[in-house]
Amino acid sequence: MANPFPEVAPELRRPEFETTVHMLAHAARQHPDHTAIISGENEITYADYYACAAGLAAELGDMGAKGERVVVLKGNSVETSVAAYATWAVGGQLVLFNPLFTDNELGPLIADAAPTVVICDTAHKDMLVPLVEANNISHFYTFDNDRVSIDQWRGDRTLKFPEPMPKSDDLAMLAFTGGTTGLPKGALHTQDKLVMGARLIEAIWHTEIGGEILLSVAPQSHIWGWFMTLLLPVYGCNTIVIVPQFKPDVVIDEMVRNKATVFAGGPSVIYNALLGAPNLKEADLGNLRLCLGGGSAFADATVEAWQAVTGLTVHEAWGMSEGAPISGNPTGMPNKIGSVGFPVPETDVEVVDPENGVDILPVGENGEFRVKGPQMIAEYWNRPEETANLIRDGWTYTGDIGHIDGDGRLTIVDRKKDMVIVGGYNVFPREIDEVLFAHPGIQEAAAIGVPDMHRGEAVQAFVVAAEGAKITTDELLDYCKEKLAKFKVPSAVHIVGSLPKTPAAKIDKMALRKSFDQS
Repeated sequence: MANPFPEVAPELRRPEFETTVHMLAHAARQHPDHTAIISGENEITYADYYACAAGLAAELGDMGAKGERVVVLKGNSVETSVAAYATWAVGGQLVLFNPLFTDNELGPLIADAAPTVVICDTAHKDMLVPLVEANNISHFYTFDNDRVSIDQWRGDRTLKFPEPMPKSDDLAMLAFTGGTTGLPKGALHTQDKLVMGARLIEAIWHTEIGGEILLSVAPQSHIWGWFMTLLLPVYGCNTIVIVPQFKPDVVIDEMVRNKATVFAGGPSVIYNALLGAPNLKEADLGNLRLCLGGGSAFADATVEAWQAVTGLTVHEAWGMSEGAPISGNPTGMPNKIGSVGFPVPETDVEVVDPENGVDILPVGENGEFRVKGPQMIAEYWNRPEETANLIRDGWTYTGDIGHIDGDGRLTIVDRKKDMVIVGGYNVFPREIDEVLFAHPGIQEAAAIGVPDMHRGEAVQAFVVAAEGAKITTDELLDYCKEKLAKFKVPSAVHIVGSLPKTPAAKIDKMALRKSFDQS
């Protein structure tokens, strides 16, 4: 089906920038003294944002980062934001890893990315040292190192971005997402894909140039986080309030203190947690005018409860690490709870038979969504087979199952893939399977996603003990905590006598889910 909502297309009247670097240069030129980022007590203007990025870009250039990968490992912060634009300014490819990852998770990712430079906070230094040495990475710094400490460039108006500036088709970002082999794969974003993503978000959720204060809680290493903290605010020359760690009462206090106008909330679990915060009802959110959602389905009750307290609905959207946004519930139109809205401008979405991937299904019938749009990636990093599976005849096959209704709105009902969304984080059960398989006391293992009233979904694991092994659930949970980020650790591990199998002798996860639902 062609884009059924062409009326949005005229909203692409906002400035066209060749790259993200041109976006920041424009913001610094037009709004030099406007606050760009607020992170706790740390604030930075657009002029200083530009200066710090330019100063760091020069250092990265001396390190040979042009055309190479630069890994940044730090939580939500001014430093992460500056490092992102410095990498882009020097013509490098940004790789943001979740700071919650363990060395077990980071090891293969760093090896795959093969970075020239790694910059992290001091808390991660000891963990990264052996990984850096194992991969012969010569440029490794913490943000307090004199060479990369960003504060040294504040106030210096003589600094300029390196010449020549990047081009629109230059590689800009390696965004790692789950792989069918268990090892995450890197979605390769070019500069024009990132800029177009910002323009498309602006097309559905209109903001006032230089007049908004956005607040984001999502990790900057996640696609929602880097769109909402690095791209959209800079595109609109607006202020972004970054909350380093999600604590409901702190988020509400920051909304009030900074008079936030746009809340980039993300998944429903964030809104549910805020609704349970004791300071929400008394909070003065009179400046708040737009609340955004994505990453997990919203229940009617959640949106209704949020609206009862704030007077605002939640505009939900849909995207993926391979390209975003794909669709959204636009401002200026009645919101439809449960739908991810209309395809964004210049983007076509079709529902096809999930088996053959070709036959287009009629309105209202569930199938796999496939997408064509200027924001979608062209390939995965070093993954030709997975690229060929993702992109066929110019269409990106999303793995999401749903339908398009008679009005042209999209509704997602399931996921073809086994991905589980835990508190807004993408978790791939195969990764947990492999960690458990590596335990000497385990013969078989299978992780599945289950409903969770607090986090939307949770992971639970089922294991069969190896012959003669004596294992306990507490031991296995502690083992997982050592090997996995906190949000990936199963909420429960069940030790069972056997696991259901398919006729092909594979573990039948569908049967596991059914047995869990019936228990």
